[in-house]
Amino acid sequence: MIRRAALMPLLAVGLVLPVAAQSRPVAASPARPTVAYSWTTVSYLSGTMAYLTAGTKQGIKAGAHLEVLRGGAVIADLTAAFTSSNQSSCNITKSTMAIAVGDSVRYLPVADAAPALGEHTATGSVAVVRRSATTHRPIRGRVGVRYLTVETGAGTRLTQPAFDLRLDGQQIGGTSLGIAVDVRAQRSSYSGLSSASPTSLNRVYQAAMLWNRPGGGPRVSVGRQFAGALSTIGIFDGVALDFDGERMSYGLLAGAQPEAATFGLSGATKEYGGYAQRHNRIGAPTPWSLTLGAIGSYTNGQIDREFGYLRLTYNSRHLSIFGTEEIDANRGWKRTLEGSSTTLTSSFLTAQISASDGVSFYGGFDNRRSVRLYRDYVNPEISFDDAFRQGVWGGTSLTFLKHVRITADARSSSGGTEGSANSTSATVALTRLTPLHLGLRARTTQYSGQQSSGSLSSASLEIAPVNAIRLELTGGLRSATYPLSGAPATRLTWTGVDADIGISRRVYLMLSTYRESGAPDRTIQSYFSLSYRF
Repeated sequence: MIRRAALMPLLAVGLVLPVAAQSRPVAASPARPTVAYSWTTVSYLSGTMAYLTAGTKQGIKAGAHLEVLRGGAVIADLTAAFTSSNQSSCNITKSTMAIAVGDSVRYLPVADAAPALGEHTATGSVAVVRRSATTHRPIRGRVGVRYLTVETGAGTRLTQPAFDLRLDGQQIGGTSLGIAVDVRAQRSSYSGLSSASPTSLNRVYQAAMLWNRPGGGPRVSVGRQFAGALSTIGIFDGVALDFDGERMSYGLLAGAQPEAATFGLSGATKEYGGYAQRHNRIGAPTPWSLTLGAIGSYTNGQIDREFGYLRLTYNSRHLSIFGTEEIDANRGWKRTLEGSSTTLTSSFLTAQISASDGVSFYGGFDNRRSVRLYRDYVNPEISFDDAFRQGVWGGTSLTFLKHVRITADARSSSGGTEGSANSTSATVALTRLTPLHLGLRARTTQYSGQQSSGSLSSASLEIAPVNAIRLELTGGLRSATYPLSGAPATRLTWTGVDADIGISRRVYLMLSTYRESGAPDRTIQSYFSLSYRF
């Protein structure tokens, strides 16, 4: 379940990140298809959008339903919002765990996924819907209003009304033009803080004009956009040129980074990049790609960073691999600082082996120095996993009786906010039980590290009595001791209730409340959202 709330660590400094996710009711899971799944991976996360390394050439249509798996377990549902030849951006419509870059994604490929002139689909189900001229919508999107309140035991209170608008369109009016818009606005008011005054924050995450000739050829994007094949850049203001061939794709981009605090226009840091990608043919049963890129950024005319980028993706029925590597080329002051002409600055690799439908093994390695983690909701469980992100891990997942899944893993972490530590985790999940579609999930983790030792336990219960309603109860406990520093032991507990309600086919209501107590304080969050999708 995606919850929309401010990042709690930022509340203390009077800044709450904008949120704009909208849930939709989750339909009953379809019967197991006879068609083999195709696989891809998550390459980037931004707010409630997940970007994938597959597009129309790999059989993903706009509106398609996809599932995110980790350790053989389904942890999230996605709906494709916008697709290009080899990239897709998806709305996260449901999540039981935080999605991470490198997670495997499965879907049912559509042979004719490359959209014909003016052809779109808005279905969120696995089945392909027959379209007609009357169902054509050149521009799709959503508009929503939200209201968030956060109260603390210290007597402070945040109230935050917000508005968001999302538009995606391609081949508008039968032309080669398209648009991508993601705008979010909010006003934050504080009580109990004498120095805090109301603040308004408007952020534009995407505002781009697209040109893509029907039937293929080069694609041009101008404006604020996401760098697809060079996902390490993230969002930039500028121009991108891409060309997709049967087995090769190429691209160039040039622009500037947005201003970090407000996301306003800024020309301080210029960015330039290019890539070449070798990939599978259209409709191939085993999607794969190998991307080589070069990126340079320069602040006020001085070198900020110059580096090469390598990305590998491979997904088959029994094996899924996602890996990235960044190699910095050190010149001038960077060579003096690093002490060498090149530095391996960011390595990430995750792999999953599915021995059968019910047994899988997975593992990975992550030594990335910094990662953009966009969170719409943070509790002690998510904060715990983020703190132990760097390191190496491995585990196994067992699924049996169609409804029972058991996962166990071990992790050796290094760096990060918690320093070096070793941990073991076990998770049990029961899904789609009884006509109410009852679901249960329980997790326990034990860890021992340089700075602290302790445990974390969490559980959730969900029911979907009808397709238009989904309810979830969550809770957990985290305890820690600090033997080296002599600091007092801490104990955090949290509980939450969420409701997703489909008022009609296009109108969705979400209600949520969350309570956290323990060190350092007590926090109560409440959230309401109403969205209309078109």
